[in-house]
Amino acid sequence: MVDLHSHILPGLDDGAASIEQSLDTARVAEAAGIDTIVATPHIRDDHAFSLDMLEDRVGVLRAALREAGIALQVVQGAEVSLSKVAELHDDTLAKLCIGDGRYLLVESPYTQAPSLLETVLFELQVRGFQPVLAHPERSMTFLHDRARLERLVENGVVCSVTAMSLSGAFGTSIRAYTLRLFAAGVVHNIASDAHDATRRAPGFQRALEVLDSEFDDASEVAGWFTEETGRAIVEGRDLPAGPPVLNPRATGWKRMKERVGLA
Repeated sequence: MVDLHSHILPGLDDGAASIEQSLDTARVAEAAGIDTIVATPHIRDDHAFSLDMLEDRVGVLRAALREAGIALQVVQGAEVSLSKVAELHDDTLAKLCIGDGRYLLVESPYTQAPSLLETVLFELQVRGFQPVLAHPERSMTFLHDRARLERLVENGVVCSVTAMSLSGAFGTSIRAYTLRLFAAGVVHNIASDAHDATRRAPGFQRALEVLDSEFDDASEVAGWFTEETGRAIVEGRDLPAGPPVLNPRATGWKRMKERVGLA
């Protein structure tokens, strides 16, 4: 599986503080069946560092993984705030894209965003980049206006939700909203947004179990969300056809009617 969103690089943001913590996170990812993880440190004012450090830290982590015998591929990327997207030059943004392609992970605003959101994402596309929205299900902008997210997806923006949102780690409201996004067919990818090896660890198992319990056909398309789209993004290819629209399982009175042939 491919994890498109992690804070596994040491000493750059609020993720791993040391190479030892990075290795602990990598071990958890490998045990969870993840073979490729994208290192996406925050690119925003409250986690300032020289962007020249990014490639160096990726190299350090790759070397440490080889020495530790951990078979996890680390791909360079970043999670870029909207304000930074607007002010960075194209050549710089290209270095922050995931892998060798033009997919750029953009941090969804946690507060209510003005129409500047759509403007920045549209201009990013005009500049030749493919925006991938990180954790839109945790953004007040989209929680209060799902149609706004749906319009962005219709216009070519990729939607990547956090696995822990499905497990309920961020609350029942976000869990329910995330499930509605799957039912609406606007989710392209599940990522971990891993910050450590324990509290916010990599892995998709619990998220996939929740999807399977809520939707009839979730198990059939699980790989689309955790493998196929992620692999295409890392390799800079077009996404596979989709996103899938999941069908909620029958519950309560509806299930009873189906059993007696009334539905």
